[in-house]
Amino acid sequence: MQSPQHATPDNRPARSAWVSIGLPLLAVLLAAGLAGYGGYTAGTENRRRAAATELANDLAEQFVMAQRDFEGGQPLLALQRLEYVERFAPQYAGLAELLARVRESTQPTAYAAAATEPPPQATALPTAPAELFAKLQAAYKVDDWPTVVQLASALHASAPDYESGTVGAQLFVGLRNRGMEAINKGSLGPGILWLERAAELARLDVDALQLLQWARTYTLANSWWGINWPNAIGQYRELYAMAPYFMDTRVRLRQAYAEYGALLMTTDACAAQLQFVAALELEITPELEAQRLAAEQLCLVTATPPVEETPAPTPTPTSNP
Repeated sequence: MQSPQHATPDNRPARSAWVSIGLPLLAVLLAAGLAGYGGYTAGTENRRRAAATELANDLAEQFVMAQRDFEGGQPLLALQRLEYVERFAPQYAGLAELLARVRESTQPTAYAAAATEPPPQATALPTAPAELFAKLQAAYKVDDWPTVVQLASALHASAPDYESGTVGAQLFVGLRNRGMEAINKGSLGPGILWLERAAELARLDVDALQLLQWARTYTLANSWWGINWPNAIGQYRELYAMAPYFMDTRVRLRQAYAEYGALLMTTDACAAQLQFVAALELEITPELEAQRLAAEQLCLVTATPPVEETPAPTPTPTSNP
């Protein structure tokens, strides 16, 4: 039987060397990893703050522009801007008051009639689930979508387990149809909100999704009006390609081209000419044609002529003596 061999300096594992090297190396790698993670989180937070700041600045600019539009006699444009602000910041300072004034001015007939008639008596909703459900079915049969949404929401809140399948389905249909009706009547802000609420309950059908996309694009295009003409034109062009007869998309696109062309006349007449040409492709008017002609003439005057290269002189051959 052989006696066990004792470890000698020559055959003993070099553990102490790995420990002496590995631990400092591990510490360095760990520090680098923590520093990298810290940089990543800091960058993410900075991007989040930048995005929030950009949105806040955009909303503030839209609100100021809405005030100017309203005071300048353009309540419909002001309404579009305010509904855009409302979508992202419903508690924005001064929004509710200005929005009420603008909406009142855009519907003078309805508000004038309401002012001469006594206000309707508020009807208290029943509290019993069975009675609420019965009224919901009656409203659903006659396509009274505002009442359907009101009753279904109340029943879902007070008795979530009562006929939950039917109530949920009818709430979805009510929100969907109410949104479609609002957008088709030109009330894009509320219509978008109704459809978005419906989409939270179930998948929207193709028609509703299409109308929602059109309304969003139109609202976004209007939000750039007078602020950034290339952005406005880009959104109107996108919508015009999808739905040329949605709202007044064709007219707005033509006007945006013309407005941008007029703005460019002082800096780049050649680029302005292209905008007027694009506007004329949508509708030919004497005013647009005159603007295009003026831009064309100014472009010819101000355009930098190409620099002609002077040919190098041809060397004269010399005869050898």
